[in-house]
Amino acid sequence: MAENKSYSRYVQEQLHLFQTLIDRVPSPIFYKDIWGCYLGCNKAFEEYLGITREELVGQNEIDIVKDPQKNPLHSAISLDISGHPSSGKYETSIRHPDGTERIVIIEEAPMTDLNGIAIGFVGAINDITEIRTSEKERMRVDKLESLGVLAGGIAHDFNNILTMILGNISLAKIYGGVNTDKLQHLLESAEQAVERAKDLTRQLLTFSKGGSPVKKIVSIQGLLKNVTEFTLAGKNVRSAFDVPPDLLTVEIDENQIGQVIGNIILNAQQAMPEGGTVSIKAENILSSNVNGALIKGNYVKISIRDQGIGIPEEYLDMIFDPYFTTKEKGSGLGLSICYSIIKKHQGYISAESMLGIGTTFVVYLPAVQIQHEVKGQAETTVVMNGKGKILVMDDEEPIRSIVGDILQYLGYTVDFANNGDDAVNLYVSQSYDAVILDLTIPGGMGGKETIKRLREIDPAIKAIVSSGYSNDPIMSDYVAYGFKGVIVKPYTIYEISNVLKGVM
Repeated sequence: MAENKSYSRYVQEQLHLFQTLIDRVPSPIFYKDIWGCYLGCNKAFEEYLGITREELVGQNEIDIVKDPQKNPLHSAISLDISGHPSSGKYETSIRHPDGTERIVIIEEAPMTDLNGIAIGFVGAINDITEIRTSEKERMRVDKLESLGVLAGGIAHDFNNILTMILGNISLAKIYGGVNTDKLQHLLESAEQAVERAKDLTRQLLTFSKGGSPVKKIVSIQGLLKNVTEFTLAGKNVRSAFDVPPDLLTVEIDENQIGQVIGNIILNAQQAMPEGGTVSIKAENILSSNVNGALIKGNYVKISIRDQGIGIPEEYLDMIFDPYFTTKEKGSGLGLSICYSIIKKHQGYISAESMLGIGTTFVVYLPAVQIQHEVKGQAETTVVMNGKGKILVMDDEEPIRSIVGDILQYLGYTVDFANNGDDAVNLYVSQSYDAVILDLTIPGGMGGKETIKRLREIDPAIKAIVSSGYSNDPIMSDYVAYGFKGVIVKPYTIYEISNVLKGVM
């Protein structure tokens, strides 16, 4: 009798030692009998599944796995474990106590007695949710980059053509002022068409590596309201804003972020064919409360919520993929463009939706840590005349011709260079009040190298960089490369006159 008590105590001590050991392991661990019913687990398992050891004992796989029918390996192990002891490993999903669905890999191995007979099995749970999320993110980025090669090339050529058209129209409007109202109307319509084409190239460039944002520090309140009101003009949808007066400033490309807001607002309007309200909320998010997908820092969070039909759950992971759309006439590029833009701003975009209730898009944009004075947008519809001698470097003769005509009309004298070598030679031989350098010169020295050479000659040179396409960050951070101004092709006579006036 005493031996039985002693053996019983020994068994209890061994079980206590075993439980103490596995409780120290940070990964969730469980053990089961030969039929797959749980016999126990460690503390990490209790915390991960939100279940106590007492509640767990007696349950089986079906009680915790979301869809065991798709993962039959457990059953196979259970039925064959006595004859062919082996290890098993499978991927499934588990409902976390916080309500989220977690993707896990469950590894199981047989437990045997001293004679090698299987009496059950032990397993561990490895959470791979973040790994799978990162994989999806990489696949999405790869798709976007593959489109960028084609989009960048098209935009480059298209922008050069638009520069010629837009320049000619701008001059024709001025010189044709003595002609009929009909001529003026036609020219204005043509100019509006070119502006729409210009917006298209911006969308194409967003996909390309050359579509880096040309940023400036702004307060985003005005942009939110202006884009929303413009997009909803004439529609049966109203807007409601919740924007605090102390909203942090952001450093953004206004055109690109305006495009993001416009796309989301347009989607919201289309999701409410019978009308409704789009709610736009902006708030400051401090570093300690930052979404896990972002690096630590302060952000402006923009939430755009509609009262529309909602997005089915199975589509939510695909809405930012290129060419994915549920609209009969949609291209499937709108939200992909939004995703690219926000990524290039070091931000984050996501969506939540419930069928029949609505969809909320959330955008995070990095806040400017040191507050700067936010200047109002310069007037771009007033021609600013000037005086001085300008050197224009561009490899295409039609571009040089139209830019020369515009500058001469504005009051400047102009010299031209086909490439960087010509520009340097001209600058050495005579003085210029400012230079305009095209960034990309096929087969020749472009703006990046030319500005280095020119600054060696004249450290105080007033240089403007110009391009319709670039695969480096000069257009978005031109000051760091020695330029005083930037102008993006295609541009109007108003835009170039304002840039020159600001530089000179």
